[in-house]
Amino acid sequence: MMNQERMPFVEALESYKNEYFIPFHTPGHKIGSGAHTILKEWMGPALPYDLGVMYALDDLHEPEGALKEAQDLTAQLYGAGYCWFSINGTTALIEAMIMGTVGPDETIIIPREAHRSVISGLVLSGAKPVYMDCQFDERWGIPLGVSLEDAVRTMEAHPEAKAILLVYPNYYGVGVDIVNIVKEAHKRGLIVLVDEAHGPHLPFTDCLPIEAIEANADLVAQSTHKSVGSLTQTSWLLGQGSRFNVRRITQMHQMLQSTSPNYIFLSSLDMARHQLATEGKALVNRAVELSLYVRDELNKISGISTMEYNYIQDQVINYDCTKVLIDAKGLGLTGVEFEQLLRKHRIEVELVQSHHVLVLITIGDTMSSVEALIKAVQAVSDEVLANSFSVEGYYENQGDSLTKASTLLPNPIVRVTPRNAMYANREQVPLKEALNRIAGETIAYYPPGIPCVAVGEEISASVLQYIENRKALGYVPNGADDMTLETIWVLQE
Repeated sequence: MMNQERMPFVEALESYKNEYFIPFHTPGHKIGSGAHTILKEWMGPALPYDLGVMYALDDLHEPEGALKEAQDLTAQLYGAGYCWFSINGTTALIEAMIMGTVGPDETIIIPREAHRSVISGLVLSGAKPVYMDCQFDERWGIPLGVSLEDAVRTMEAHPEAKAILLVYPNYYGVGVDIVNIVKEAHKRGLIVLVDEAHGPHLPFTDCLPIEAIEANADLVAQSTHKSVGSLTQTSWLLGQGSRFNVRRITQMHQMLQSTSPNYIFLSSLDMARHQLATEGKALVNRAVELSLYVRDELNKISGISTMEYNYIQDQVINYDCTKVLIDAKGLGLTGVEFEQLLRKHRIEVELVQSHHVLVLITIGDTMSSVEALIKAVQAVSDEVLANSFSVEGYYENQGDSLTKASTLLPNPIVRVTPRNAMYANREQVPLKEALNRIAGETIAYYPPGIPCVAVGEEISASVLQYIENRKALGYVPNGADDMTLETIWVLQE
């Protein structure tokens, strides 16, 4: 057993700083002396730790010393065999997982609710996607992931597949039956990749679902900055077993990381691991307790409800209660309207969709922060009801069909592999004339960043309708050359 009380990379960086070398190397601000005045005000004490790649401080691309030890400690903490730190986010890790396990024209099975980084991984690898059907809850307007039956059906229909990718849990905290899907995939010789961006906190309490490594997945990418304590843009990839080539994953990881990694970012990963190892159970249990308190209090407010596990338990196996979906359907509000009203009370939410907003309760929350949220939601309810904005049946009669249609993702129809489509000759056409054409760009809406159509897929009538519904509700697309989406790039015929 390694000593989880240590922070080897942090210690090495601190030790190097205290040796007071005179820098004749990058970065150009020279431990802060040449930095802008405002940058000094913002980051003054941290600037001496912003160093170039120093042989004395290990190398992210071929770690041998303190950084390797930090990664090994992280792997041990999660019960994994391998760990790779990332300063290019989970996006780069998802791409590395795909590139490291499937190649040109090889088949990978993916869920409909996959993040757009999966499409980027398909472009980079040249692999061919096969989609699994995604369950959808119309009442709450959210994807519920793939069922065990649909996953098995897809695997049976595509014995040529080399890997399967799962999203677990999704943005809303909903988790698929990962234990049994992994078993069925391994039974058929598939490598299991998991986008666990929203799950690095899961192992540190008995109140939350099983974590993907414990469920025996092969490669698991986690966004440590999303629910635990590292800096934004930092993540780690965990791996175990012998179903994949470790060196190949390392090589793909090297391709997708900067050759000038930020040492402060890397240190924050070492610190986050240390915090989880020494305080994780207390911190995550407190987050769970706060999330349950928030849910109880919000459900007392007129016109407000939160999505609870008992509403969806017939369709899903796992649910992370720290993702709190706050529904304003009873007030006659769309999610966009609800968010705007909350912002007037200085509350910033994570996601806006349909008739709800999503808030994340994490290790950084306190009773004070959640009380501010509850107070703001109560104020919105009072304001709306006082102005008689909501009447019985208003939502259903005026906007329900539009908001539902804006959340139900179109079924993808893959015509050309994403890589071949990305490099094909394209032309820009009016969106209204793009029916049945092959998309030359990937269109998604953030959050949650799930493409409604990916490069190489057919632009069906449902895709066009989805885009029009989103535009009508004021959402701005991501990935489109023409941000108005009056036009779209398609492959030349």
